[in-house]
Amino acid sequence: MAKTVTWEVALEIARRDLLDLWRSKMLLFFFILFPLLLMGMFGYIYPPTPQSNPNTGSIGTAFPNLPVSLVQMDDGPAASSVAAQFIQVSEQQTFFTVSQSASYEAARNLLVQGHLKGIVIIPEGFSDSLEAGQPATVQVTVDETNPTIASVVQSEISAVFNIIGSNISDQNIHSMDPGGAVNPAFIIQPISVTQIPLISGVTSSFEFLAPGFMALTVITGSLQGVATAISREKEQGTMDGLLASPIPHLSIILGKVTAQTVRGLIQGFLILGLSIILFGVRIYGSPIIMLIVMVLGTASFVGVGIIMTAVAPDQETAQMMTMLLQFPMMFVSGVLFPIDQMPTWLQLVGRAMPLYYAADALRKVIILNANLTTIMPDVLVLVVYTFVTMTIAIPLFDRAMRR
Repeated sequence: MAKTVTWEVALEIARRDLLDLWRSKMLLFFFILFPLLLMGMFGYIYPPTPQSNPNTGSIGTAFPNLPVSLVQMDDGPAASSVAAQFIQVSEQQTFFTVSQSASYEAARNLLVQGHLKGIVIIPEGFSDSLEAGQPATVQVTVDETNPTIASVVQSEISAVFNIIGSNISDQNIHSMDPGGAVNPAFIIQPISVTQIPLISGVTSSFEFLAPGFMALTVITGSLQGVATAISREKEQGTMDGLLASPIPHLSIILGKVTAQTVRGLIQGFLILGLSIILFGVRIYGSPIIMLIVMVLGTASFVGVGIIMTAVAPDQETAQMMTMLLQFPMMFVSGVLFPIDQMPTWLQLVGRAMPLYYAADALRKVIILNANLTTIMPDVLVLVVYTFVTMTIAIPLFDRAMRR
């Protein structure tokens, strides 16, 4: 016989559940903090719409003062004048902070290391073309590991040379001999911009996103997995059995770390495999270096998961704490959104998280064929993060289990 549903009983159950939430002060704190942090963070991630002023000639940009390098291969007077104008206009419009490199290879190495967002090359013969009244060409290479920034850099470099070209056209029109021959193409566009690809044979933009998704899956999976596994065993009582046995606590932690590391690697390589099969992603770098980065990325956050589990009184609180860290980390670490468009303080928050360094290293290895020396700054940060978090996690876990 079916039982009649009564609202009194349902409301009493709801009251008790809400009372449990009120009594758990740590869970209540993170419960309130999570939506506030999430909404506040999204408000800063999206930059304000750039404002241009046609009266002053200023052009708005959402990414001011991006670092680019100028490689001047032509020492002629016209090339030197254009190079000086490029630096002047770039700084006036706050588009770029311009440095100069002795060669394209030197500039490319800086770009691969992450110190530049673009390279502008004034090739040999540039001055001869302009002085002969013929259109001249500059070459551009952008950091294609970040498609959003790459598109902005490309368009803003073109905008700068359009300004310079307009000045050259005005000068030529005013000094033009009425009876002389005129090259219309030179008057319309004296300087054109062509792109030298950073990587040849790239099949799709997803090729640049796949390494970030790999790092995201590996790190967030290990963080969520270890916190859930340990807190669940605490609530079920199986952890008490392990602690009562003659097994060192360090062995328990190492076992958990090993299991979550293997799980994270499996997920990461599944993403890579699907990216290769479905989206044509290609691996340009060493699989061994990829594996090192993924292991360090996983280990760096397993310690954080153990710390949260040791502090949290129950599984629900542990999950809320990991979500509070996991979701902001996804958006401020440069995986889904360019970190350059965020306020400086939010960029510092993103660069304080290991996901930023794991994603950066994987991009450089998979896409740019970077060697271990090139990604060593990222690797060192992950090693330090792993050492610090595990040094804190082991005694904290041991103390929490003895309570």
